[in-house]
Amino acid sequence: MQKADTLLQQACEKFADATAIRCASESVRFSELSARAGALADDLRARDIGAGDVVAVLGRRSASVITAVFAVWKAGATVMLVDDALPEVRRETMLASGRARATVDCANGHRIESRPGSEPLPGGGPAGALHHHDDYAYIAFTSGSTGKPKAIVGSHEGLSRFLEWQSGEFGIGPQDRFAHFTNLSFDVWFRDALTPLISGATLCIPDGRHLDGTAVRDFLRAEEITAFHLVPSLGKVWLSGPEESEPIPGVRLSFFAGEPLDGALVNRWHDLFPHCQVVNLYGPTETTLAQHFHRVPRPPAPGIQPVGHNLPRSRSHVLDESGQPCADGVSGQIHIAADHPSYGYLVDGRIVSPFVELHLGGERVLAYPTGDLGRYGADGVLEILGRADDQVKIAGVRIELQEVRSAVQSHPSIRDAFVCAPEDRFTKTIVAIVEGDAAAERALRDHLSERLMSAMLPSAFLYLPELPKLPNGKTDRTALTEIARGHVQARRADSDRRAGARSGPAAARLERIWLSVAGGGTSSLADRESNFFDIGGTSLTIVALHSEIQSEFDVRFPLVRLFEYASFNAQCRFLDSLSEEPYGRVPGRTAATARAARSRVLSSRRTCRR
Repeated sequence: MQKADTLLQQACEKFADATAIRCASESVRFSELSARAGALADDLRARDIGAGDVVAVLGRRSASVITAVFAVWKAGATVMLVDDALPEVRRETMLASGRARATVDCANGHRIESRPGSEPLPGGGPAGALHHHDDYAYIAFTSGSTGKPKAIVGSHEGLSRFLEWQSGEFGIGPQDRFAHFTNLSFDVWFRDALTPLISGATLCIPDGRHLDGTAVRDFLRAEEITAFHLVPSLGKVWLSGPEESEPIPGVRLSFFAGEPLDGALVNRWHDLFPHCQVVNLYGPTETTLAQHFHRVPRPPAPGIQPVGHNLPRSRSHVLDESGQPCADGVSGQIHIAADHPSYGYLVDGRIVSPFVELHLGGERVLAYPTGDLGRYGADGVLEILGRADDQVKIAGVRIELQEVRSAVQSHPSIRDAFVCAPEDRFTKTIVAIVEGDAAAERALRDHLSERLMSAMLPSAFLYLPELPKLPNGKTDRTALTEIARGHVQARRADSDRRAGARSGPAAARLERIWLSVAGGGTSSLADRESNFFDIGGTSLTIVALHSEIQSEFDVRFPLVRLFEYASFNAQCRFLDSLSEEPYGRVPGRTAATARAARSRVLSSRRTCRR
């Protein structure tokens, strides 16, 4: 059995003096990464932590987190990544459901804290046989239809096979410099951080959790980035800014995953990254990272791009409602059979298999029913056509709308609720249609922000005296979905009308941008002390907010300022203050002067790096 930490250790020995990780505060050589992880692993072993134990690594993307993950594996334990930006209630739910025996706080010098009462992980796996704990690599979470996040136990064998495949398939090596953009708590983090490292490449971590398009382009140029992973909606935000940008020829690989990838985005992507190979990856957490890949051709096919062919040792079947294979061109539900998938869901101290047994051509196959609808083309390429249930992807996050509905209905002001996710400007947006007290909306939003990650928060609440019903008494989902879609379309039309008036009081202009980007459920801001996230903003749309404010008011400032001044009134005051700062307002700025200023910044950064 190959383990991910073995691959990392081999890389640390082979590329000992090379730079493994670069971030704003430090550069870490491969030999240093191994030494730091070894010391922390010794501390974990001294606390009798090893096989069968789960250790939660708390923090945000950093060299410290990577060191902690490596250390947990060296100690023989299982890693559970927990983003420290998640709401406290959700973090605690994850720690409890993942049965964490200890936590490593990466924001506080790898402080280890025990969590009494947690028992070792049970045996079990997709085939129903017992497995050794040393193949339990990680616990990742997805949204759950029961109202709680689902813990999935991942395999070392499956993880290491994927890492080696991606590295070899795309020729990743010491010549590469990968940007590290993926936050914790998702299995995608493992390929984002570890594929470069096991290949001897340098992993470059940007300063700050969120970057707008300008900051990203500056970072990619300054760090001479050659490859990175991202979700399509984030790519749309990066390309949405009005400022033109010179091409970045150094980027050679962009791995997209998590959402449908549109050909129009790929065409715009190639304008900015002319020498970049776009790769579309597909595969749910249950099957271990990705199980399909597609090298998007130039020019791309119109519309949504296919997900291509299976990885080695993986097979996908498109089945009809009777469980029989569909002919090429006929849609059905996608079932993925991988040799080394996850072990399944960790539920109340036992592992529950998500796999089903198929009988295809006399062969017994264990496969994961993805819930995705798809079809094969005559060339054997798989296309994704949508979902067969209430699951959606927003900013790359897999969300069960039932979990959002459960959280909404748990508030005492709500009698009944329906939740759907129509398309909006950059990605889908969650709309909740409720029977309840509209006056309690602020309390409802506070209640949800304590329990759900930002991508899961509804952008709007629409209040009805009673949800419409069908003759059989069931909720009329079609009618409610049309109400939500109409709301989003009306909101967009209203925003477009306001966009035509690029003048008037600064507060009115800022309000138009807020309502356009955040997708709030009202046509005006009744409470000027409202927080951007209170009216439906997310960590994705605040990047768009930053871009549009800079364009509308002709100013330049770091994105982090919008997190510091998150309320509407605070941002008004902040914009007023920029007129007195040299870095703020830039009258008469031209594309040429902007490029010159950016060139000076990048030049100084390269000098510092070298």
